[in-house]
Amino acid sequence: MIQVIYGAKGTGKTKIIVEQANKYAATAKGVVVYVDRTNHRLHDLHRNIRLVDASAYDLHSQHDILSFIKGMLAANFDIEQIFMDGVTRLLDCNISELRELYEGMEAISREHNVNFCITASGSREELPQFIAKYVE
Repeated sequence: MIQVIYGAKGTGKTKIIVEQANKYAATAKGVVVYVDRTNHRLHDLHRNIRLVDASAYDLHSQHDILSFIKGMLAANFDIEQIFMDGVTRLLDCNISELRELYEGMEAISREHNVNFCITASGSREELPQFIAKYVE
């Protein structure tokens, strides 16, 4: 399953995803991972959440991110939830360019029984259909 938290820049998406991650971690049976482009959220996240500073791993493409996620899952079968904040800033791209990433996460979710929660900036009307279908 993929869930997208969307909204215009500055509307508090990061706060929402951090709150959701902390709430989820409080009852999770498996491992919860939070992927961000920095480690600034270290003190905001529940101690059971594994914070990954993606900038330390030279992730420059959607393929890089998908391979990185698969590597994490290969090393730890207990990952059940991955939160991702700021993908467009990490890749320096527009949200409409992320089809490969979302399709890849959908396949990973089905194959490895892992859920994703991702932030996306923009209005509901601007979201491409391949992302809009994940907005609740």
